[in-house]
Amino acid sequence: MKEEHVENIRIGPEPFVDAHAAGTYLKLHPVTVQRFARKGSLPAHPIQQGSRKHWRFLLSELRDWLKGRTGK
Repeated sequence: MKEEHVENIRIGPEPFVDAHAAGTYLKLHPVTVQRFARKGSLPAHPIQQGSRKHWRFLLSELRDWLKGRTGK
């Protein structure tokens, strides 16, 4: 019987990350990540209503956003 190798399988929903983790992934300062999120320049999800939102990010969306900006 032939064995197959399967990569990148995720079971369950992707976890959200905060601005620090998103900044590390994007090589940006967390304040810049938050500013981009507020302006709508970066895919982000607000988790609190009101004037001061807490933003969370999905790394898969950030990866796609980066690919769109760099063409890679």
